Amino acid sequence: MAISNLKEFIRKLYYYKYYRKFRGKAKNVMLSMNGHILRPEEISFGENIFIGRGFYISAMKLEFGSDIMIGPNVLIECTNHRYDIQGKSMFSYADEKTSKGVRIENDVWIGGNVTILDGVAIGEGSVVGACSIVTRSMPPYTICVGNPCKPLKKRFEDKILEEHLRLVKSKYSIEQILESRNKFFKNETVNTKF
Repeated sequence: MAISNLKEFIRKLYYYKYYRKFRGKAKNVMLSMNGHILRPEEISFGENIFIGRGFYISAMKLEFGSDIMIGPNVLIECTNHRYDIQGKSMFSYADEKTSKGVRIENDVWIGGNVTILDGVAIGEGSVVGACSIVTRSMPPYTICVGNPCKPLKKRFEDKILEEHLRLVKSKYSIEQILESRNKFFKNETVNTKF
């Protein structure tokens, strides 16, 4: 017990410069070693968040919900370089950036070596598979994988999901989730077996 408390103290000391700048509740946020954050004051944290070792976060309008697990070597890039100024080389205005922001909702699990790009929302209860590159928003309660990342299957059968939403006091109704999924799975058969 004493060793784990010591490790936690060392970790908080290592990231002290970040912890004091975070917004939101930022309660029980565990950042593993060898990570780096640009603009920590642009991050809003909920509660109970774990981010694995070797992360790189370039924050601007970055929102984390609560109860989130993130594997090692995640890259979260909340900005884009501009490339639309006529008559200048892109290098000459490399410091000019745009940002739509990134939102990771409650109860999300993100595997190792995942890249999340600007303008993305990862829906509540979703799982993002290892080595995925998330270039667009993912619907709630969906297992998503790939490059580019795409919803693969439902996390729960609809009837089980409806009960789960009541138990976790979700901000979503079953109808909202089904509508969100339908945008992705229009005419495709969704595999719900694990």
